[in-house]
Amino acid sequence: MTNPAGRGARRPLPPAVAAALVGMVVLGEAMSAAPARADLAGCDRLAGLPQPWLNHGETPPPRAGTAFPRIESEPAIQACRKALADRPEHVRIRFQLGRALDKAQRWDEAVAQYRRAAEESYAPAQTSLGLLYEDGRGVPQDPATAMRWYRLASIQNYPPADTAIGLLHLEGQGTRRDEREAARWFRQSADRGDAVGQLMLGRLFQQGRGVVADETAGAEWIGRAARQGEAEAETAYGFVLQQGRGVRADPAEAARWFRRAADQGDIAAQSQLGWIYEQGLGVPASDAEAARWYLRAARLGAADAQRNLAWLYQLGRGVPQDPGQAARWYEAAAAQGDPRAQVALAWLHEQGMGIPVDEAAAERLYRTAARQGFWQGQNALAWFLAIRGRDLPEALRQARAAAAQQPQSGDVQDTLGYTLFRSGRLVEAQAALERAIGMDAVEPARVREHLGDVYAALNRRDEARAQWEKALAARPAASQLLRLQEKLRTR
Repeated sequence: MTNPAGRGARRPLPPAVAAALVGMVVLGEAMSAAPARADLAGCDRLAGLPQPWLNHGETPPPRAGTAFPRIESEPAIQACRKALADRPEHVRIRFQLGRALDKAQRWDEAVAQYRRAAEESYAPAQTSLGLLYEDGRGVPQDPATAMRWYRLASIQNYPPADTAIGLLHLEGQGTRRDEREAARWFRQSADRGDAVGQLMLGRLFQQGRGVVADETAGAEWIGRAARQGEAEAETAYGFVLQQGRGVRADPAEAARWFRRAADQGDIAAQSQLGWIYEQGLGVPASDAEAARWYLRAARLGAADAQRNLAWLYQLGRGVPQDPGQAARWYEAAAAQGDPRAQVALAWLHEQGMGIPVDEAAAERLYRTAARQGFWQGQNALAWFLAIRGRDLPEALRQARAAAAQQPQSGDVQDTLGYTLFRSGRLVEAQAALERAIGMDAVEPARVREHLGDVYAALNRRDEARAQWEKALAARPAASQLLRLQEKLRTR
């Protein structure tokens, strides 16, 4: 019989063989696609948004990723570069590569990736590019251009863009400052579920900015943001509960929220967690636990944690007593402009504790703290100058400034009285020191001694001796004890 297919035509394969060959082809395609899918999944996981944007109709849909502060930039960059090599047209991968580069502070490269994705109308990229323009990273700082990119993203109903627009209105960047308009944009983003928008709206309600002040509404919006896992909002909600702002105060619940935020790496929460362990607020008091949390925050640059950790080292609470470590951490906080740390470090310089005696450095630090309007800095500078009899007009000016801020402080009134005494203004000195006698003072014996000195200068010797004897009875420090004994012996 003649072959109807013509000479040389192949005979049909048996069905079983054909099925096997088809299966091999499909398997081969699947095996070649598997690494590409794995790279995309890795890019999503390492550099994707924690709450993926689903409005772009992408295939496959995005998976939950990583909050920006927690991105490990190098693994994320590698995964996203591999994924982009397989899918160069994939806008989400390009955005996520930009995000990983942004975290690595490779901003020129981040701008290039964000821009290409933004020009394809990818709202997260438009918003991220706007942020770089707002901050001037990788591009010249230009809030107006940032606003344009935010608006393009907002048109696509991207809530973080609404929040970014609200922040520009709140700060008056790229547009006129308008707190009511800021509140409107925060409300829009909050209603759309953006955690940062909810947090910002809650803060405006707390502060009465752009809206009628309402602590209850503030607590509600901040709580909504916190329940979404936004670390900054968790910290803010911890303060709401700790202070009882719009809700019943609950220190134990506040501590739980601080712990959640601290575990996410929020520096403010870590520092506050140290404080509540030190004070025993809603948790069992533990100096060791306080030191542990202070250290975590201090290493990340939190000035208040650095100062508080220094204090624990100075006293040997929760850590071995170590004046050198205390000086080191005070210095770190002081360099950031923390006035309390500046005063504490100045005192260590005066005493030579953990660092060499350096009166010039001490005076410089006291002056720096005083210039910030910090009353303890003003008081310390006044005392430093007065006991040395130097620049008494400046000492008196600083003493008065401190007293204006702390009129009920016995120590501040004592400094004022002593400075007036050294300035020869005896009647005013007497009045200030008599006020100090009726107030709490850290060193009541010193106040009595100073008042006795004023009485002696006024030739009221019996009253002077009476005050010095009371100072002796108050168990003064050894150096003051000798001084008082000499005064009582010779006058």
